[in-house]
Amino acid sequence: MGFLEWPRETDAEQVIGPGGAGRLASLAGTLRGQRLTAEIVDGRLHVTHDPDSKGVVLECRRRASDNDQWWFSWANGIWLCEADHPMDAVVAVKGALRPPPE
Repeated sequence: MGFLEWPRETDAEQVIGPGGAGRLASLAGTLRGQRLTAEIVDGRLHVTHDPDSKGVVLECRRRASDNDQWWFSWANGIWLCEADHPMDAVVAVKGALRPPPE
């Protein structure tokens, strides 16, 4: 099997994309799996229940106070969770999209 190669680290980087963009793309896919509408526009992740409803906007950027680790944040700059824990972001997004009690 000499013609097969193990994946290289650079291949993985190309698949997930560099930095925050790849992390946002991965989170978008996870949210779509939860039956939400998730679109990346101008480097920000826009998430709604459906294309016509009001939603939330997230970013992924480095947090200086955490040794420059990648974090998800709401578009207003409030930190959400470490990007290494995307399911925490999913829970927060689904909570933010939940309709208020009647």
